[in-house]
Amino acid sequence: MVKEAFYRPDKNEYFNEWEFVDKVRDDTGFIPQLCLVATINEEIVGYIMLSKALIGKHAGLSLGPLAVKPSYQRKGIGKRLIDYGLNQAKDIGYEWIVLTGGDYYYQLGFEPALKYGIKLSDNHPENPYLKIKFLYNNKQVPGIVKYCDSFYDENGELL
Repeated sequence: MVKEAFYRPDKNEYFNEWEFVDKVRDDTGFIPQLCLVATINEEIVGYIMLSKALIGKHAGLSLGPLAVKPSYQRKGIGKRLIDYGLNQAKDIGYEWIVLTGGDYYYQLGFEPALKYGIKLSDNHPENPYLKIKFLYNNKQVPGIVKYCDSFYDENGELL
């Protein structure tokens, strides 16, 4: 289902979301109860994964990938998956969730991470796209985001 949501004939195959999901599932940062699917009539139509992340010594989560089958996109399935995932994460006790993405995530309460001194690394080109949502009121976690190991290539570069 993740491949169906993301595959494009001209897509760079060096990194793709469907193989990335498998890498994260084999990582110590994988949290089975935060790997969620949406179904309609027993058909899987949406998927979201939240995995462990750190900002300095502060534990939290990263969100992604979020995938919705093309024929079900723009029907609110992704939003409902994210809302459910955020509630599950909060119930477990996680304080924040980061992701790299566009303006879509603002409607779900995510904010620019740079506003809080949170970034991927100094001068990383994706820093402006890094978003964070605090599940509680603690916003004192400035620093560098460190995802679980599967987010990095063999040279330690973020995929």
